[in-house]
Amino acid sequence: MSVVRGRINKPTDRRRVLRSLSSSIAKHHYLCVALMLFWTWLNLAFQGPLFFPPVVLSSGFLFPTWFAPILTCVLAYCVLGVWFKRTNWVFKQRWYVGLVAACMTMGALLCFLWINAFDASLAKGAPLLLCVAGSVLLGLGTALLMIEWGRIFGYLGPQQVLYHGVIAMLGSALLVVALSLFPRYVGQLTFVLIPLPLAFCLYKTLFTLPLKKLYTHGLNAELKIPYKFLATALLHGLSLGVLLGWLFIVGNEFNTSFLTGVSFVVAAALLLLTAVLVRMDFNHLIYRMGFGITATGAFLIACFGSAPAVGIFFQLIGFCYVHLVMWGLCSYLIKNFKLPATWVISWPTCCLMVGQLLGGLTSSVLVQQPDAASWIQLMATGMVFILLMASLVLLNSKNLITGWGLARPANLIQANGTNDMAVERLALEKNLTPREGEILAFMARGRNRKVISAELFISEETTKSHINGLYRKLSIHSQQELLTLVETLVSEMQAEQEASAF
Repeated sequence: MSVVRGRINKPTDRRRVLRSLSSSIAKHHYLCVALMLFWTWLNLAFQGPLFFPPVVLSSGFLFPTWFAPILTCVLAYCVLGVWFKRTNWVFKQRWYVGLVAACMTMGALLCFLWINAFDASLAKGAPLLLCVAGSVLLGLGTALLMIEWGRIFGYLGPQQVLYHGVIAMLGSALLVVALSLFPRYVGQLTFVLIPLPLAFCLYKTLFTLPLKKLYTHGLNAELKIPYKFLATALLHGLSLGVLLGWLFIVGNEFNTSFLTGVSFVVAAALLLLTAVLVRMDFNHLIYRMGFGITATGAFLIACFGSAPAVGIFFQLIGFCYVHLVMWGLCSYLIKNFKLPATWVISWPTCCLMVGQLLGGLTSSVLVQQPDAASWIQLMATGMVFILLMASLVLLNSKNLITGWGLARPANLIQANGTNDMAVERLALEKNLTPREGEILAFMARGRNRKVISAELFISEETTKSHINGLYRKLSIHSQQELLTLVETLVSEMQAEQEASAF
């Protein structure tokens, strides 16, 4: 590790992070492939008119047929969120993942027949039955599989979510762009077949993990409703729904697929920079970066409605970015607050889907009015206002009290209890640098300068310089005073958590 004038060599620090990322991918390569396939599945199913094109009703109204699988997801998440203990025995069965994959494949196959044999008609009889049955199976399978992702990443931690999510997002983007170059039926057949290799990779991943711990984690935890997280998920889904409701009616399929693929690449690169390299906290990742990007896209659509490609591009980037950060946040809550994965995943995802339904149906109706251009401008302007106001309201001191807002998902030192969460809160409140925050975490665990230097691969003089800066910002003079400060903050946080939900 090279040191220049008592300061860490930043390129070396970045290389250390990238080495950590590559070793993580190598260790859980099946997980990365499975996640890439799942991202592709979600994109093909719910972010383009590949399997659920708009259908003309007898009244002349273009009906967005993706309503059925999304509604099925909402109902499934409600059931799982309420009865997560009663349904837990099913998740533990060896045949469960195979059953979910079969459900997804059968649903995709029924929809494939509905589109190609009956020209996506909703007339009474066979086509309507195929559409409904396929939609229900697709929505149910997707919801059940999402729970398994929460279980796995809740065990591995938010850092792994970001590492694997970024790589999987890049791989998915390449696959989506490649499929957009082929005839439509190629993408449809790919969609039908994806659950088979996905299930295989998921099996290989699950059986490298401690299954008993995986399925019993957090079942007896005290649960509090995460109002702020649910509101965030609802707004996130609302912004996506408004965009997709419009695109499904007036958008160009090829351009939508291509834009989505490219937006995945940009979102992955941006997430690698802000979360993994800069190590921003969840507050800034979601409310300042993610919501800010999405609001920028809505603003561009409002200003340049006749040429909306750039605005759509920004909104898709914002969606991909926030979606993956929220996966990391779910992982953080499961791991550090010791909460059940099924419960944590079900309710925020349910709210996201509800927001997508509300936004999508409203947008679909309004863009079919005679003055559609004015409605599009009004909706886009409204989303700018809602997202910016939400950022101001949701980004406040409450997140500091409950611990998750200030957490950095890509920290090399992961919080494992109230003591570590107090350290993270202290680091944010005192405006410590990421390096000072790492040293603070080690010192709060009683580590001395020699151990810290070895762990961080920096010289003892560099460590001493960081410690002096740390003491100055905290207005203390010794490690014992630091320990006392952390203990006091832990007591305050425990009292605050008893009085409020996270």
